[in-house]
Amino acid sequence: MGKGVLKYGGKSGILPRTKAIFGRPIRPMNEIELQKEKATESGYAEGVPTPKINGKHLPRQQPPRKYITVEDRIKHIKYPPMSLREMNDLPAEERDAYKRAYYRAEFLKEAYLEEEKRLKKIDELKRSVHEKELAKQRQFEEERKADSSKIASLPTMQKILEQGLIRKRTPEEQELLKEQRKLNRRSKELHEKEVKAQKLLELYHSAAKFITTEEQLEEAIYRAFEVDVGKFDSAQTSVETKLFSRGAGYLVGEVNELKITDAVLGQINGKPGLEQIKDVLSGTREKTKREAQLNLSNEI
Repeated sequence: MGKGVLKYGGKSGILPRTKAIFGRPIRPMNEIELQKEKATESGYAEGVPTPKINGKHLPRQQPPRKYITVEDRIKHIKYPPMSLREMNDLPAEERDAYKRAYYRAEFLKEAYLEEEKRLKKIDELKRSVHEKELAKQRQFEEERKADSSKIASLPTMQKILEQGLIRKRTPEEQELLKEQRKLNRRSKELHEKEVKAQKLLELYHSAAKFITTEEQLEEAIYRAFEVDVGKFDSAQTSVETKLFSRGAGYLVGEVNELKITDAVLGQINGKPGLEQIKDVLSGTREKTKREAQLNLSNEI
């Protein structure tokens, strides 16, 4: 381990801090920096003499910082006294020396401009952070004032004895409460009726499979014991084969697909659901169909 590594805590591979391109500021202090400068408690009290350095008393106030703009820095860059065309007429060594000096000046100018852009971005970020902090502080002050006003508006014992603990509703508030209760009651009744209608519709769709007459019973017995026996055996064999095979997940997928289709289309086992019937009775479905046909004809 070399001696230079000890400066960084015995850790190698750590680069030193980059040297700043501008030794002095390139702009005057903005409002945020001036506020921070005023907020810092520094200096000497009145009547207390300031110390001397080189026989001169230190100023009580911090003098404004000196700055050099980028334009002034660029003006002080020393370029060669001739252009690139004139350099081509010089001897090789002298020409190369002048060109190196010229390109050094150009690179320095470019570095100044790039550093100026970087510092401007940093200033914008600092400004945005400062604005967010001010917004948070304002919100905190508003919440604190609201809390203090709530505490100040708490009822006292005298006020409770005089006006009562509960405020009576105004006639407008009573009427509004009455209408809200009526709306809630009717909404509940409508929901119950829709549930009953949904169940009745499911029963209606299922009624097609019910046996209600002797003829239907005889036909069902005949089909069960005479016609469908062979179909049942083959279907049972195919179902068992599919269940015990590796691709048994298709059954679940098929059931889920049917459920999703019913949920999207508002159907009940592939048959019209309550919402579709309501659309037909109200004329919404026919209106939508006409509008779609009209739009299609206009596009054509």
